[in-house]
Amino acid sequence: MIKNIKNEMYKLWKGRRLGIFLLILLVTCVAMGVLVRSIQIKGFFEKEVIDSMIGGNFPTQVLGVIADIVLPVLATLFVTFLVTDEAESGSLKLPLLCGQSREKLIVAKAVAVLIGAMALMAVTYISSNIVAAVFWGSDSVAAALFPNAVIFAESYFALAGWSMIVLFASLFVKNSGSMVGIAVIVLVIGCILSSASPQIAKYEVMYYLKAFVSMVVLDRTLAMAVCGGTVVAFLTMATLKFRALQIQK
Repeated sequence: MIKNIKNEMYKLWKGRRLGIFLLILLVTCVAMGVLVRSIQIKGFFEKEVIDSMIGGNFPTQVLGVIADIVLPVLATLFVTFLVTDEAESGSLKLPLLCGQSREKLIVAKAVAVLIGAMALMAVTYISSNIVAAVFWGSDSVAAALFPNAVIFAESYFALAGWSMIVLFASLFVKNSGSMVGIAVIVLVIGCILSSASPQIAKYEVMYYLKAFVSMVVLDRTLAMAVCGGTVVAFLTMATLKFRALQIQK
């Protein structure tokens, strides 16, 4: 299994998708740091507003901007690269012809996607803290390292749940463009639902893509149950579906 996971991770890296996405997040953190610093210097907002955006608060500001659309879309692109594109090209069938079990193959792809999503979170966390330390000093950044790490970790569980939903859906959608389009539409609907009816939305994982970083009062037990349950349920369904999937090419 470890060999299979390494092979899937190598595909992400060799295909430059992982490296490019991490670079995009790094550039985003730097760009946001420059923007916020410029806003601070020019005094466009009141001091209380600016204080909530700088120093130890900056990493969560970055996460808040990218948590509910950008990160889920990048995770979706991991799935389309490892599943949908391979199904289209016919390479998805090659490991099966070599005797690899379907269960191990789909689980290895799922783990690779989860590791990729973790890398997205980790690079965002590290980069945003470095940018914050450069612009506003290390004191406030150091004081907020652990609380911010908790927020990023909780948000990762929501992203992991979303990734497994997309993995399951990718076994039905045969085109990468269509898969990304569907994902964006679902994310937008999720954002609207979260704003319009949070009491209902708290039972679906998309709500927690933004909820952890929004500092809203949350039932952590329910949140972890929803996120963890989504990962387990959709990975199980993806495994069962892939076992019975008819691969044409």
